[in-house]
Amino acid sequence: MKRVAIVVQRCHESVVGGAEALAWQYARLLSAAYEIEVLTSTAAEHVRWENALPEGVQTRDGIVVRHFPVVLGRTPYWDALYQRMRDEEPGLRSGTSRWREAQQDEFIRAQGPYCPDLHAWLGNQDYAAVLFCTYLYPTTYFGIRAVAANRAILVPTLHDETPAYFLAFRELYARYPHRIWLTAAERRAAQAIWGYSDGEILGMAVEQLSSESPEVRDTPYILYCGRIEAGKGCDDLLRAFERLPQKGRVRLVFTGIDIIGLPKSPDIEFLGFVDDARKRALMAGALAFVLPSRYESFSIVTLEAMAQRTPVLVNGDCEVMRDHIEHSGGGFAYRGVDDLVAKLERLSALSAPERERIGNAGRDYVLARYAEDAIRRRLVDYVGRVIEAAGH
Repeated sequence: MKRVAIVVQRCHESVVGGAEALAWQYARLLSAAYEIEVLTSTAAEHVRWENALPEGVQTRDGIVVRHFPVVLGRTPYWDALYQRMRDEEPGLRSGTSRWREAQQDEFIRAQGPYCPDLHAWLGNQDYAAVLFCTYLYPTTYFGIRAVAANRAILVPTLHDETPAYFLAFRELYARYPHRIWLTAAERRAAQAIWGYSDGEILGMAVEQLSSESPEVRDTPYILYCGRIEAGKGCDDLLRAFERLPQKGRVRLVFTGIDIIGLPKSPDIEFLGFVDDARKRALMAGALAFVLPSRYESFSIVTLEAMAQRTPVLVNGDCEVMRDHIEHSGGGFAYRGVDDLVAKLERLSALSAPERERIGNAGRDYVLARYAEDAIRRRLVDYVGRVIEAAGH
């Protein structure tokens, strides 16, 4: 079997993250056709990228995972660079920033995880193809340089965020024409931000499709699953919930990892990590699933909720999520905190027939587009065409 590598910033059962979940899923879907190796860092968290996992080779579900040490993670130096980037945001987005490419390069390295041993490993191997998951981190930005352009496949998971406008990203990734987009909206974003959008839309499989019996609770609840942080819009969700007229009769339930520091309140419940069956049951029993993030390239967790026939509420400032809603009819999109309050109120008051109609529409959309067998066929076919064209 031909060797294919997948590069991603973290890989461990405990990791919560969209790009990480995508990389592992692609590794699993490709493993029947190729000898797969996942190349990643020894970090388990993304705040400072501290070395937490053993270096070297481990095997997970029969797939080789190579962990390389993090030489540089996020430090107060990067925090200062990040603030400078925020100060320069208008100029970066308009192309008039004073930030030179060397400064952008330094920002990318300093944000971590910077793993030079991983980059060196890539330069000394003869993989038939290498997939790089997510454009943002040094594992991709520096690692892809060690791979011939005809063997590299970039999976950008791009969304409209300030670093995406770095000239350094745009010029580097222009040299690598093989790209996998998760949605049409992501590809449109690439055309608008980078000026090119070659590649194919393949998507990501929704693995948790089996219908679960709803979790039965005395009090109706709204659900959020994932990293609980301001960057995911959870601060807006908390502010909106405080203003919800139904507060006191409706609870807000969180699962995942609490980075923001949730307030202590009888109306807010934090469950931490839950297994897949419990997550599906929570989704199935919720009044609504809410994703307040503006920065998503796909959001598997939202599609999982739709597969449980749960109405979803997403941030309409995120084009990808807005597309999911417009094409499915499986929920609503909001703009701003006032609208978030209004849409939460509307979802809390849905009649049983309305809830059933919206829920069925969402599940039908997921089954038609993101079933695992369909994604596997498209992925294996695309990787095979890249390998054949490279003459490997």
